[in-house]
Amino acid sequence: MSNKPDRVTFQKRLDEMVSTLRRDILTSVRPPGDYLPSELALAEQYMLSKKSVRKGLELLVEEGLITKEPRVGNRINDPAPVPRVSLKLGCYPSLDDEMDLKGLLKQFHQQYPHILVDTIALPYTNYPEVISGYLDNGWLDVLSLNTWNFREMLEHGELDRFVPQEPDPEAYSFLRNYFAHEGKLYARPLTFSPVVLCYNKTLFRKWGIPEPDSSWSWKQLAETAVQIQKDHHLFGFYAHIASTNRFPILLLQKHFRFAQEHGEYRYDDPKLWESLGMFRDIIYRQGLSASFLSESDGDAEKLFIQQKTAMVMTTYYGLKMLKHADFAYDLAPLPYENSAKTLLLVTGLAINRQSKQKEAAGLLVDFLSSASAQLHIRKETLSIPAKKSPAEWDGPEKMYRPSRFNLYREIVPTFSSYADLGITMEELHRLRNELKLFWANMEQAEDASARLGNRLEVKS
Repeated sequence: MSNKPDRVTFQKRLDEMVSTLRRDILTSVRPPGDYLPSELALAEQYMLSKKSVRKGLELLVEEGLITKEPRVGNRINDPAPVPRVSLKLGCYPSLDDEMDLKGLLKQFHQQYPHILVDTIALPYTNYPEVISGYLDNGWLDVLSLNTWNFREMLEHGELDRFVPQEPDPEAYSFLRNYFAHEGKLYARPLTFSPVVLCYNKTLFRKWGIPEPDSSWSWKQLAETAVQIQKDHHLFGFYAHIASTNRFPILLLQKHFRFAQEHGEYRYDDPKLWESLGMFRDIIYRQGLSASFLSESDGDAEKLFIQQKTAMVMTTYYGLKMLKHADFAYDLAPLPYENSAKTLLLVTGLAINRQSKQKEAAGLLVDFLSSASAQLHIRKETLSIPAKKSPAEWDGPEKMYRPSRFNLYREIVPTFSSYADLGITMEELHRLRNELKLFWANMEQAEDASARLGNRLEVKS
């Protein structure tokens, strides 16, 4: 086996060399007129080839920080005063745990000391209205965007607020379509996650129960969940079934699309209620008195880490809540009846077209999507980086990572999006709210269908 470092490691070392030399020059640690160490010395210090060192030094030449003097060396120039820049980054509150955002911004400031980044918390709901106000008032230069909010902005005709970006050729190719429209990419993917099944491996092995695999059906999951509840007096399976990141998956697995007639969505398709009813019944067959033990997706992970349920629907983002679990857990594809499908959730960064700091904003986006930053996400969190090589890095782990962590690579053909449902995000959110009585088992499918048909209308 070769001990030669992989491409990601080489790139990280090169980035470290360039950023360190740049910082030392800009802060006068290496004063003007002095010479940098020889290319050979730099190659040995940063464990790089001389060719890689030359490549990094060429960047410093282009920035005007050094001058190459043939047969003499690399002389440090007197850098022109660099004006300080303040960037405003709008981000979801969860990003710090999901990608160690604070740690990454600290690294960014070390590389670009003249750029200060202030973070502003963004909401998950009412996104288009809130973001439009922020952008109009110049309160944001860069902002995080997930797949749900991207589709909301698209449906509101607001994508022209963002600067089109070049796709990253080193990122997973299937991510490009999630932030693209009419051939333009409006956000750079940073992380992603499919919705998967997570199970308590310690309990499954203790009880001698076969562990979930890619052949599991919802029927098999339901029977296993009921047996666990009966024999061990805890929930066999739990999910926040009212989540728009959960119940639509059952519809996707049936290739269901919402039909429209006379300007209204139709809610009388038996496939709709068969799927929703099956999801609800899985919960209630375990003897639960109500489905609303949770108010959000994260409440399912709380039940799981307390070992009050043996299985949950979750995402790689949700695994952040299991970092301190004192038992072994693992992942499996979601069960299915008709077709193996799951939702793919992606988080990216967009640049405000009206920003007065577009150059600095571009540097921030480039940094957070760079090989070194993406590798940092892979090492320090349980999220999946968008860049393929860092995501598939195979080195010593700093934390517990389920043995089937790389499951996502095997289920790429099952990835689906909200667009496959044929319904707007606004109407899907409205549907979610209208289904509360149905989820609570206080309304039957026929009554819910009739009520929805009268109240939900297509929005132009």
